[in-house]
Amino acid sequence: MNTNLSVRKMIRYGVIFLIFAAAAVFLLFKGTDIRTVGEALSKTSFPFLAAGILTAEIFHLSEGMNLRILLRSFGYPVTFWQGMKYAYIGFFFSSITPSSTGGQPAQLYAMKKDGIELAHGTLALIAELTSFQVAVFFMEVAAVKAIVQGKVRPSGELLILAVLGFLLNILFIAGLLSVLFSHRMKDGLLRFLSGAVDRLPMIKNKKKWKERADGAFCDFQTCADLIRKDPKVMGKVIAVSLCQVVCWFSVPYMVYLAMGENAAGYPQIFMLQTVLFMTTALLPFPGAAGISEYAFVKLFSDLFVKHPIAAATLVNRGISFYCLLLISAVMAAVLWNRRGRTLSKFVLEKSL
Repeated sequence: MNTNLSVRKMIRYGVIFLIFAAAAVFLLFKGTDIRTVGEALSKTSFPFLAAGILTAEIFHLSEGMNLRILLRSFGYPVTFWQGMKYAYIGFFFSSITPSSTGGQPAQLYAMKKDGIELAHGTLALIAELTSFQVAVFFMEVAAVKAIVQGKVRPSGELLILAVLGFLLNILFIAGLLSVLFSHRMKDGLLRFLSGAVDRLPMIKNKKKWKERADGAFCDFQTCADLIRKDPKVMGKVIAVSLCQVVCWFSVPYMVYLAMGENAAGYPQIFMLQTVLFMTTALLPFPGAAGISEYAFVKLFSDLFVKHPIAAATLVNRGISFYCLLLISAVMAAVLWNRRGRTLSKFVLEKSL
């Protein structure tokens, strides 16, 4: 992870995201009667829509809480609103960049401005991401079981993407856990960086760069050791992530109720949403624009019988993604310059 942010690059990614979003909307409404969709939207239940938005917003709240728990365990007196700032910034920049590549650098940049060491911020983000992926993995195991039992039947291409997404998540979790807790991995990465520094002609003071990298990895490993010695920290984080994933995957059910549908139950819709998430894991589209709408239509079209599936897709995607994107943009701007007392015990120890 790096903290380099390019305004030009962010603008370019933003334009690409808008193009994908516009293309997704165009394909969604192609061949659909707009008046019928408008009528369906006008008949949706506002209380259930509001419940869906609140359920979706727990995604932000959970990430903010987890980052606060982790950073405070490293000695940083991070406030609630600081944790939320990092969550909102991460969601916004992850959503508008391919493969969510912009989120972590933006979060690290904000943390650095607040006085949080790069190695500590990096570890907090890796631990939070690991927790989220582990929580998703539990849901994916249940979804795979439902597919094997025939309770959920994704079509050919979606089934392939779902299986590949499931396998990729297993490898991803294994890699994240290795980075978090493996001294051998840490030593290997350090040797790789040292070798890279030796081969770069533009770096003049190679010894200084190696010492800086070694110091950062030592700080990283110190925090990783703290997590390993106090498993309650990761236990809390994983518990919050489980709540986060359950609430986020429950949004389609709120949409289902809002549109007056009643043919399917909560477990079936939750499993379908889990499969939908699995299908988007491999594709590097910004905000999963296009593939999410396509997969939703394919998976949920048989369940929405009272209204056009285009209307249901628009409402679901609007709540679970675009509404969260708008909230994250506004709140990130509001909280960008909000700072708390960020002097850590590690900084104090180094100064003594």
